[in-house]
Amino acid sequence: MILVGKYLSTIFLVLTIVLISCETTDVKINNFLKVKGYAQGTTYNITYNDYLQRDFSFSIDSILKIVDKQLSTYDTTSFISLLNSSLDTCLSTDGKSMFTYCFKISEQINNNTNGFFNPAIYPLVDYWGFYSDSNPIIDTLFIIDSLLSYIDLPSNFYLYEDSVSSYVCKKSKNSKLDFNAVAQGYSVDLVGDFLKSMGVENFLVEIGGELSSYGKNHENKLWRVGIEKPIDSSYVGEFEFQKIIELDNQSLATSGNYRKFKIINGKKISHSIDPKTGFPANNNLLSITVVCQNAAMADALATSFMVMGKEKTISFLEINSADSIFCFMVYDSANSLKEWSNF
Repeated sequence: MILVGKYLSTIFLVLTIVLISCETTDVKINNFLKVKGYAQGTTYNITYNDYLQRDFSFSIDSILKIVDKQLSTYDTTSFISLLNSSLDTCLSTDGKSMFTYCFKISEQINNNTNGFFNPAIYPLVDYWGFYSDSNPIIDTLFIIDSLLSYIDLPSNFYLYEDSVSSYVCKKSKNSKLDFNAVAQGYSVDLVGDFLKSMGVENFLVEIGGELSSYGKNHENKLWRVGIEKPIDSSYVGEFEFQKIIELDNQSLATSGNYRKFKIINGKKISHSIDPKTGFPANNNLLSITVVCQNAAMADALATSFMVMGKEKTISFLEINSADSIFCFMVYDSANSLKEWSNF
C-alpha cells in the first residue's frame, strides 16, 4: 500500500503561495470549527476539533489549489494537461509528487482490478461525449480498432525513476490520463493528513462527496454519514437516505449512475465506461459505496466496482478479504431497489 503521508512535505513548503475563496463559520460545539468552500469544480465541507481554535481555511484551500496545478484536466496549464497535450514524449516528474502518487496508486489498482480501473480511459470517455455533453454518432469499429489501443495503461504510459530524477513517458500522442476517479479522494487524504500533522484529533473531511473521518464528532460519537437514494436526476438531499453508515477512522466514496448519464437514440447511457469493451457498463448497479482506510483507494474502487457490476465486485471482495474493504451496493431488481453489503 502506498502511503499518502509521504507526499505531504512538498505541500507544507508552499501552503501560502496560492489562495482561493473560502468561508469559515463560528465555533460550534466543544471547540469544533467548520470550513466550507469551492475547489476542484465542487464544494467541500471540513469539520474539525481544535482546542487552540486555529483557522486552517487558507492552508486547506492552498492544498487543494496545488493539487489542481498537477492533476486537474480542466486547467490547461496543469501538469497532467501538459502531458495530455504532448506528443509521444517523456516529461520530468521532479517536484510533481502528487502526480507521481496518483500514477502509482492507479497502476496498482489497475493491476488489482484486472484493468477495470483505468485512468487512461480519457479518450474513450471523451468519445462518448461525457466531457463535452455532446451526443456522438457511435462507430463500433473505431472504438474496437483504435480507441481501445489508446487507453491501455501499461502499453501507453510508464513511470521511470532513478536516484537522480524521474519521468512519466507517453508512447502515443492520442493517449491521455484522467485521475478524476482517484484525485478527489487523494485530496481528502491530503487535507486529513495535514490536520493530523497540526495535532487535530477529531475531524470529518468531505470534498465532492468523498469523505475521511478521524476520531469522534461533537457528541463524542463516531461520525455518521448518510448514503443517498439513487434516484435518477435527483438533487442532493431531495430524498431520504438509503442507509446511514458510521465511520471509525475510515474513508468513504460513493459512485453512481443516477446523476451522470445521457440519452442517446432514446437509450439511457451510463457515464461508467467499461475500458475492456469501450462501451458503457451494462449492469444493474445504481450506486456503490466503498469504505476503507484511505479515500484515494475508496474513490478508485467505487469507480471500478460500478463498471465491474455486482457479482464481479462480490468476487473481488472475497479474494481481497484481508484488505478490509467494505462495500454497500444498491441495485435494480425487477424495478425495485435492492441492497447488498458486507458490513
